[in-house]
Amino acid sequence: MGKQVIHTDQVMRPIAHFSHAARIGGIVHLGATAGTDAARRLSGSTPGLVDVAAQTRRMFENAALVLGLAGTDLARAVKVKTYLNDLRDRPVYDALFAEFCGRDAPCHVVVGSAGFPLPQAAIELDLLALAEGAIRRHPAQGGAVSAGGRLHSLAGPARPGEAAPAGFIAQCEAALALLQADVTGCGFAPSDLVYLHATLADARDIPAFGEAIRARLPAPLPALSVVVAQPGEPGWRLQIEAVAAAGGGRPIVPTGLPAGPLPGSPAMLAGPDLYVSGQLGLASDGALAAGVEAQTRAAWMRVEALLAAAGMSGADVLRTNNVLVDWRDYAGFNAGYGAHVTEPYPPRATVLGGLALSPALVQVEAIAHRDGANATIVQVR
Repeated sequence: MGKQVIHTDQVMRPIAHFSHAARIGGIVHLGATAGTDAARRLSGSTPGLVDVAAQTRRMFENAALVLGLAGTDLARAVKVKTYLNDLRDRPVYDALFAEFCGRDAPCHVVVGSAGFPLPQAAIELDLLALAEGAIRRHPAQGGAVSAGGRLHSLAGPARPGEAAPAGFIAQCEAALALLQADVTGCGFAPSDLVYLHATLADARDIPAFGEAIRARLPAPLPALSVVVAQPGEPGWRLQIEAVAAAGGGRPIVPTGLPAGPLPGSPAMLAGPDLYVSGQLGLASDGALAAGVEAQTRAAWMRVEALLAAAGMSGADVLRTNNVLVDWRDYAGFNAGYGAHVTEPYPPRATVLGGLALSPALVQVEAIAHRDGANATIVQVR
């Protein structure tokens, strides 16, 4: 059958290789969405000034518009992840989040990101929504949400009224304990975890985090990505996004793929879904390729090896999350990225952050589906 395309001229024309959303069955992946009009003009009433409130409102309106084209709406959001250029704008954002999403609260993640590809953009989000099927929200488990046999959870920020523990080790232990409590409290088991995405405030804490993951979680370890950025809650030095799948998953470890610097499975296959860990630009000899374009190509080659080992191809990718350490590398990243995707492109998010290897310039992680080659894509013509 192949991919079906829904065209629109009401949202931003992409500046690189991405569409706005992908739907497979009853699940919709919305890519990075900013507060712009179709001509890429950022919302705001005063030229030259950043109007965070106007950008945030337009961002949610754009998200609602694209979700509508894909057959769902914000009330059916399962997870919302928002990137703020300046976390001091959190109160402005929170008020608008409550207006647009508060009545049907999704699993909600906020993280700091130092700027975006569009100059003066203050905020972006990506999200996962359901077009079909039941959604169960678990406010007592930190706002976790279960839908379609998957649990989406955020661990790290303490429960309301609780202060963050002092020191990274104590915070890491608390976050993993919260994660395990949330998973079991929602009817899943720690062995059901198939994907973790950790945001750490300091790269020097990555080794300790890796040791804690090995010690606290059962084997096989889930797919794992780590990004160095500012967690959304004051006082916290880490936060952990998690996905659990009923019955767990199967690790995908292709023969001959050099290991990365983090624990965790390179990818986890859970039913029809493949969760690919953040891949760095490691060549076949395990060394980092030279330059951002070469590293992007090498990272994508690792993604493709994992897809092939799971019986999939690049056409099955539903979305990617990408991290750059320097926005000046954006053009080189796009050159390498564009060599591995074809139209209609999967949606994506690209943000700024630190990585587990200090010379690394880029990281690529992906979610694929066994029938992803037949997804419905929403994109600008």
